[in-house]
Amino acid sequence: MTRGTLVGRYTMATAVAVLLALFAGFAPAVAQPQPPGNAAEAAEQLKQVQREAEALTEEWHAATDALDARQSELAALQEAVTPTRAAADAAKADEEQFRQQVDAVTMSAFESGKLDQLNALLSSGSPQEFIEQMSALETIASDYREVLDQLVVVVDQTTRAQAAADVAAHRAQAAADQAASAEQEVSARKRDAEIRIDEAERLLERLTPQQRRERTGPVETGPSGPIVGSGAGVEALRAAQTQLGKPYKWGAEGPNSFDCSGLTSWAFKRAGITLPRSSSQQANVGRSVPMADLRPGDLVFSYQPISHVGIYVGDGKMLAAPQTGDVVKYQKVSSRTFTSARRI
Repeated sequence: MTRGTLVGRYTMATAVAVLLALFAGFAPAVAQPQPPGNAAEAAEQLKQVQREAEALTEEWHAATDALDARQSELAALQEAVTPTRAAADAAKADEEQFRQQVDAVTMSAFESGKLDQLNALLSSGSPQEFIEQMSALETIASDYREVLDQLVVVVDQTTRAQAAADVAAHRAQAAADQAASAEQEVSARKRDAEIRIDEAERLLERLTPQQRRERTGPVETGPSGPIVGSGAGVEALRAAQTQLGKPYKWGAEGPNSFDCSGLTSWAFKRAGITLPRSSSQQANVGRSVPMADLRPGDLVFSYQPISHVGIYVGDGKMLAAPQTGDVVKYQKVSSRTFTSARRI
């Protein structure tokens, strides 16, 4: 697969479809629950709030990806307006020039009195003069037909140039309107995510040290030796391994902290691949592989809708930035939460 920006099938049409789905298909934020009465209740609430915060954060990333795509399209369309307007203006100038030529030929014929063959015959003093007048008349008629033909061509060019300019301006305005709307939606998603993030962090502070240890789970070891192989996925995995122990932070993409898709984006960037920022859109890149065929470097996605991603390392484990209060580490791939996997 060729390396470059926005790998795979992530196209402009995809970006628009994602944007519409994100802002039309998700239900409004749920009502705030009652504050927990003790650490145990806080731990239970934290599980739910953590999932909601992570999902909202990934929606925010996906919305930002879609907004970036709309703004890029807008810039390209705006650049197209100026040359199409210039072409229309040039075509109008050419049309005016040829209209003046037509007027000049017409006026010349009128002023000379050589308007038709009958007039030429009546005004001739001899057969020779009649022949000379007819020859002049044919020359004028030929010139008149030529400039008329040219005028027809130029008028057609003007019409097409003006239509192209109008289409470009209309598309640019539509893209501007859509980008402005998308920007508002991104802000709303970010605000929703921040509310849940703040709530999760308050709940996290109420956990006992024992609950914190239980929440992060047992320490999983990584590969016993260096990662072998080649390809973007393996290179990205090696890069991600250098970030082990860095703290999880919602919305972070390194180098001091990461969220799940921030880590994978950062790692694949080091391998020459620019991924979409959200886990849901990273799940559209590359080709699908079943869980039974996972190889080191594959992206592993969890939950439905997808809101978590890690990089497979082998032996049923992946490297990921799991959750708030945790760090970049190895963790087992859960068949219960596994959604899909992609190979770049």
